[in-house]
Amino acid sequence: MKYDIIIIGAGLAGLTAAYYLTKERKKVLLIEKEKFLGGRTSSWNDNGMMIESGFHRHIGYYKELPKLLKEVDVSLNTIVNWEKELEIKTPEKPIILGIDPFHFPFPFIKGMIGNNKMLSLHDKMSLSKLFILGFKDYAFHPKTLDNDSILEYAEKKKITNNIIENVLTPLSTGIFFQPKDNYSSKLFFGIFYPSLSRLINIRIGAYKMGMSEALANPIASKIRENGGEILTNMKVESILFDGSKVTGVKLSNGSSIHSHNTILATDIGNAKRIVQNLVHIPFIQPFLKIPTTSAITVQLELKKPIQDFDRVTFAPNTILASFTEESHTTFPKSKGRISIILSNPDDYLQKNNQEIFQLVLKDFQKINLNIKKDVTDFRVVRHKDKFYNLGPNHDQDRPMQKTPIPGLVLAGDYTRQKFYTTMEGAVLSGIAAANIILKEKD
Repeated sequence: MKYDIIIIGAGLAGLTAAYYLTKERKKVLLIEKEKFLGGRTSSWNDNGMMIESGFHRHIGYYKELPKLLKEVDVSLNTIVNWEKELEIKTPEKPIILGIDPFHFPFPFIKGMIGNNKMLSLHDKMSLSKLFILGFKDYAFHPKTLDNDSILEYAEKKKITNNIIENVLTPLSTGIFFQPKDNYSSKLFFGIFYPSLSRLINIRIGAYKMGMSEALANPIASKIRENGGEILTNMKVESILFDGSKVTGVKLSNGSSIHSHNTILATDIGNAKRIVQNLVHIPFIQPFLKIPTTSAITVQLELKKPIQDFDRVTFAPNTILASFTEESHTTFPKSKGRISIILSNPDDYLQKNNQEIFQLVLKDFQKINLNIKKDVTDFRVVRHKDKFYNLGPNHDQDRPMQKTPIPGLVLAGDYTRQKFYTTMEGAVLSGIAAANIILKEKD
């Protein structure tokens, strides 16, 4: 059987492309190597413990993801719990900052005028200076901005050390698990810059259920309703190429499936594996050299919650880049649930799960949270080489969705679009990939 399009990878990018293509009545086959859908935005049962790929937040200024959800009959307010504040936890005293100035103005104002023991007026002015200058340079000199890490940029602008250590450190490691000395200042400001055009939508929300249930499964249902096919638990081994164009895929079971077009919508690490047999093609050689980075998340099941409500917490100068209590949102059946993103993940990939677990417990003690006696179970989720490297001078390596290889299109948050490594970026890439094919002449 020959399909119009085969899509490799059922993360948000692949699901988005599949939905918009099947909406136009294209014959689509979506292939996913896992038993569940969602890729890096997925949730599943691991030997009796419900876990997810890593805790996620919905950003209020997203546009295309909410549009997609509306099209598949998902109301954003039924799956997202909007948060009022975030916490930067230090051994001395936490810094509490309001994050929703329009819908929850009082916590925002309190955060701005409070926290004086941790952030002086001079520090707050320095923080404002950092973002004003950063946004200006992002708008007018983005390529130059990519030359420096956010640490180098802050030092050049003479930002106070207190802001560098207690604000930049948690924001860089906590959002994209990269240390401030290896996080491009362009990408750092690029995460926040889109909010300037949608100020009223500056808000952050936790999902009220697992990511597969909230996002992936509803999109998949519409794909099937539109006539698309989804094949799970099946690994794509390589791309089929007849010498002039891509003609489909070869599966790990040895069988082949043919198509007019193929969308490679996996993470960057798997994408590089799948195109290894095309290394003789000039486009593929630099593609294989795109630098990658990894991620590790840890999820702890507890006898009780560590907080009365869910909010993102950053813990600078610990292994705990960011964490959150999720028993009030994503895992309501849990008595207590902490989901953690580890800082500097490459330092821990070679350690076994028990070693990582003990390091996590040790660093919770550093911030005066002794949770060891309450932990009943844990899981470590590793994402080796699944993200493109966010360090300086790598933004130029990101490819476009359209490739010079006939029949091959790319999708994924690593491809070139303005939202970088985010769910919105994945959706944008999927839309771009679908449009490339839809604009082709039959």
